[in-house]
Formats: sequence, structure tokens, C-alpha cells
Amino acid sequence: MADIEKILDNLNLPKQILDKSEQLLKALFGESFDELGGMIADHVRLRRFKNQIKIFSDAQKILRENHIDPQKVNLKVLAPLIETSSLEEDETLQYKWSKLTAYIVGGNKDIVFQQNCISILRKITSEEAVLLENLFADLQAKRVARHERLLKQHENLMRFRRGNDNTPPLLQSIKSIDCPISVNKYAKEKQLDKASFMFDIANLVSLGILQWHTDVSVEAEKSDTEPENKDVEVNVYVSNNSEFVFTAVGEKFMEVTIS
Repeated sequence: MADIEKILDNLNLPKQILDKSEQLLKALFGESFDELGGMIADHVRLRRFKNQIKIFSDAQKILRENHIDPQKVNLKVLAPLIETSSLEEDETLQYKWSKLTAYIVGGNKDIVFQQNCISILRKITSEEAVLLENLFADLQAKRVARHERLLKQHENLMRFRRGNDNTPPLLQSIKSIDCPISVNKYAKEKQLDKASFMFDIANLVSLGILQWHTDVSVEAEKSDTEPENKDVEVNVYVSNNSEFVFTAVGEKFMEVTIS
């Protein structure tokens, strides 16, 4: 057991392959290819096993802390969850896999969403994960600030009303408040390279986590000034002012996996 733990702790397959590239190339064309290929496969399996143990152990801890009993998981979700999460070696993303695993085995039945989450976590980098958390925190702060402004406006309005009208304000929930994030403003505030930041956002849009905040305007007018001509010309203008928002899937993904 101690020897296996030592292998798990010291295993560094990419470095081993680079250090022994000459021998590897020779082996590719020699009789020992099958043996060497088996050794590499064993090393990869050991690394994946180590990743699985770390992720599932943390998931079990999350379940225990929240007093949740593990439930049976749909095989359509279980198979890709085990297969994909075992490939993750970054600690930041491993914890997100643990959070997602706890959510999945906690009895939730939204299979399509779970499959989407697995796909998203399989594709994003740790840097993109950190960026998403920062963007989500910024969104939440904006929503709270806007909600507080709406409450203040209601309080001021009540002061000018006669009588004792204590009707509570009909305000939308904080989660439903639309707060687009400007690419230019955010990049400037965080001192980010705008082109790189725009590329990162485009990648996250392609994954369905974010979407561009699009403005649509419609103008209608008569095509000419002849009274008998009833034709109306309709022009639709669609513009993207470099703002983006979280999609419904993106928001729920963040709520499930946020550190």
C-alpha cells in the first residue's frame, strides 16, 4: 500500500515521457512496445484513480455537512461523470467536480442540466473558472445595489403618500434583476487586456454560460406619402453593445459549483 501511495504522489507522466523520449521512440518500433504501452496505461489509470478518490471524498464531505443521503444516479449522468471527472488534476476544478457530484447524487432529477454541467466542467480551464466566479460576484453585487435603490425609492414615495399605506413594495426578486456586464468597463476596472477578455467571454458564450446582451429596435413607417397606399415599411435593428449576461443555465451552474 505504501508503494502505491508513493507512486501516486510522485507520478509525473508528461515529465517521464519527455525525459525518456529517445527510449520511447525506440520502443514504438521495437518488440517492447506492448509492454511499455501497458506501463503508460497503468500510470494513467493510477493518476485517474487518484483524481477520483479526491473528488468523491470531497463530495462525500459536502453531503455529510449538508445532511444529504446519496441517491441513485441515472446512468446517462453517472457514466460521463466518473469518466470525465477522473481526468481533472487541477485542484480548483476538482473541487467544482466535487460540488457537482454532491449535487447530482443528492437526488436532483434535472438530467439535462447535469449533463450540461459535466460538459462545461470538462471544457473550462481553472482561469476561466476563476473569471466566472469574479463575474458572478460582480453580478450579485450589482443586483443587491439595484434592489436597495428600488427599496429606497419606495420608501421615499411612501413619505409623500397620505394616510397609513403600509403596502409592501412590489419588487422583483434579486435573482431576476437584469444587470448586463460591459466588456469595456469590466476590462478597464480589472486592468485586463480587452482583446483577451473579449475572447474569454466569447468562449464562455459558446458553452452556454453567458450570452450577449442584444438590443433590438423596430421602426415602422409608410413607404411613401400617397394616402391610398397602405403599405408600411418595417425596419428591425439588432445591435450588440458589447455587454453580456449569465444565461439561466449559467447562473444555476455557478450556484451549484461555486467555491
